[in-house]
Amino acid sequence: MSTSEFSKEWRVLGFGKHPEIGAVVQARLREAGLAANVIVLTDDEAGDAVLAKELDNNEYDGVVIGSFISGQDPSLPPTEETTLWFNRVLNVIHAHAPAAQIVLVRNPDDALAAIFRVLG
Repeated sequence: MSTSEFSKEWRVLGFGKHPEIGAVVQARLREAGLAANVIVLTDDEAGDAVLAKELDNNEYDGVVIGSFISGQDPSLPPTEETTLWFNRVLNVIHAHAPAAQIVLVRNPDDALAAIFRVLG
């Protein structure tokens, strides 16, 4: 997918658990012409607060939830713990960025295509 396929510079926030994956995904999204910010969250109140603050301080067209948290990666099936985490982040997004579209990815390589599917 190339930059020319995007009709506008979408503002997207991505988040997940692994910093090394987040850095790669952020670089890919920015290279494609998106105003992308990818952050790493922890599964606790501090992580929820980081997400809430980021959403309060910036306006996003879409919020990309990493596959480890959302349970979308078939090789990383959801657990009770990750399901609780996923529910919490959905509620944080809903409370702090109700106009943003939710984007679920199946793996890091799916991020750009998933954003296009949801925002395009």
